[in-house]
Amino acid sequence: MFFLILSFYPSEIPVIAEGQPIVRGIYLAPGVFYSKHKLDDFFKMVNLGLVNAAVLDVKDERGKILFSLYKEFISKAKNRDIYLIARQCVFKDEALAFKNMGALALKEFSGKIWFQDKCGYWVDPSLSEVRKYNVEIMNRAFEAGFDEVQFDYIRYPSGNKPYKNWQDKLDNIVKFLDMVKENKPPEKRISLTFYGYTVWANVLAKEGQNFEKMAERVDAVYPMLYPSHFHDNFMKDSTKESRTYALIFKSVEKARERLPENRTDIIPYLQAFTWRRSKLGKKYVYNQLKGASDARSDGFIFWNAGGDYSLGYEELIEFDLQFFKNKLIYRLFQENDSKRNKENSG
Repeated sequence: MFFLILSFYPSEIPVIAEGQPIVRGIYLAPGVFYSKHKLDDFFKMVNLGLVNAAVLDVKDERGKILFSLYKEFISKAKNRDIYLIARQCVFKDEALAFKNMGALALKEFSGKIWFQDKCGYWVDPSLSEVRKYNVEIMNRAFEAGFDEVQFDYIRYPSGNKPYKNWQDKLDNIVKFLDMVKENKPPEKRISLTFYGYTVWANVLAKEGQNFEKMAERVDAVYPMLYPSHFHDNFMKDSTKESRTYALIFKSVEKARERLPENRTDIIPYLQAFTWRRSKLGKKYVYNQLKGASDARSDGFIFWNAGGDYSLGYEELIEFDLQFFKNKLIYRLFQENDSKRNKENSG
């Protein structure tokens, strides 16, 4: 079905927005580059004008550095004007936590390296060495050709197990972002990800995040608004489809309300994976796209850890076809109104 749509879709797509184009991105996991069989689909969507950005891991959740994996892709992407975003996991970093006998690791009160199931290993955000190390990785990403560095896991762990240096969490995160701003090239952009709930909460106490104080220090924020990750009772609606739409629409609106005088872009991560899809409605990708568009987000990023975007691509094509159809109808109405006004005035 996906390839049938590709074969009939127009090759030239009109520009939607004036000025700075919105980000229409796809997260491409390292596994996609090892296998390479999903990259052709991505470039087909780029050729159609439906996708213009890619998010790539340069430092993953275990602290593995992955620059060498992308040399060929970066060169190809640059030739096609693809906007490249480097996803850098900051404080969740097993490799750095075990380096130098655990000197930089988040630690239990006993002095042992902190660990909790489902949370993993973390480094201590209060340490300047940890911040400097991540600034170095950021600058390596810019040197490699990335246009933007997106900080993920820029928080403390969500687990319940206590650890040392638990005070001043938000202050430590903000200090890192201030160091980033001082050290990044002026023409490059920085951004960060948030849990979807961060948009609605004043402070996430465990994680140490505050939306306003962190967002004002970056060029863009990427709230992860996966409908499957919200509690079933959160924003209940009459149907699954309307709730999926509302979760995206109202969350983007809420984010914009919290940054009234700020020029930070708001670009949600949208769910292109199937987990709990039975609770989201059949057209859950389409409804997320519509919610983001209606709320005037600055774009979107599709997330699928396995790299299978066949459903996401199909619904993006369907959404764009409907979008341009509606735009054409609106333009025709405008032209007819203008013609009638001229006739009446004559």
